[in-house]
Amino acid sequence: MGRRINENGLLVTFEGVERVGKSTQIVLVTRWLNEQQIPVAVVREPGGTVLGETLRRVVLHDVAIVSPWSEMFLFAAARAELVQTVIRPQLEEGTVIILDRYVDSSLAYQGYGRGLPIEDVVSVNNMATGGLKPDLTFWLRGPSFDTGTKPDQIESRERSYFDRVLGGYEELARKDPDRWRVIDSTQSVDVVFQSICRHLEPWIVNLGGG
Repeated sequence: MGRRINENGLLVTFEGVERVGKSTQIVLVTRWLNEQQIPVAVVREPGGTVLGETLRRVVLHDVAIVSPWSEMFLFAAARAELVQTVIRPQLEEGTVIILDRYVDSSLAYQGYGRGLPIEDVVSVNNMATGGLKPDLTFWLRGPSFDTGTKPDQIESRERSYFDRVLGGYEELARKDPDRWRVIDSTQSVDVVFQSICRHLEPWIVNLGGG
């Protein structure tokens, strides 16, 4: 177990390319925490606020965004609203926040994936979040995403893009092993879930009813 960053609550993020099972695991982990009477809130990015959900539709469905800078700033705007109005207040109340994507997604997708300077992505997001960092990050590592259905504007990108995103996640996890937990998402749902619980349990022992 690493050092807790957030004094009262716990900020736990889930990362990974599309269709590696993040949503499934978040449901299972939330249920597990509820059973232990641990106060928990689940939010997603972009989303969780009126602004965030509006920008989610814009980025994923409504507007073909050419500039990677525009894409990055839209995600950062949604993130700033979410941190100020949802995440920080609930952390102060001692809640475990389960967050589906956070700053690392911007680093992987707009930084490594679309070629923006990593230091600039870090700087913008530090301003957007006030420097709020996760206590623990689960990377569900799966194969490079490829789909023929092309359900949204990010998922429809070429395989080489997702190869770069995966490489970005590899680099981020390598640089910060105290925070990152890398889990093979090709294992069964139950095996992945049990692995997440083993990593998470030491962090929640003093929270809520745990």
